[in-house]
Amino acid sequence: MCLSSVYIDSNGQQEEVMRDVAQMEAKSNGFVLIGLLGEQKFVQGRVSRIDFINRHSVVLKKEISRVSQP
Repeated sequence: MCLSSVYIDSNGQQEEVMRDVAQMEAKSNGFVLIGLLGEQKFVQGRVSRIDFINRHSVVLKKEISRVSQP
């Protein structure tokens, strides 16, 4: 069984968010991560990299909020 770990990349630093992720569901501003036993976690960001071969990992890039100037 190949489950993945999900990491969030913030300014070049990767932090593990969740291990043994079986499913990811896209939401408007991020993803719901669902573990093998049904546990869930919401993470904001966009997909930066997916590695199905070596690390079985998904890297999400933390979104930077931009405020528009008038």
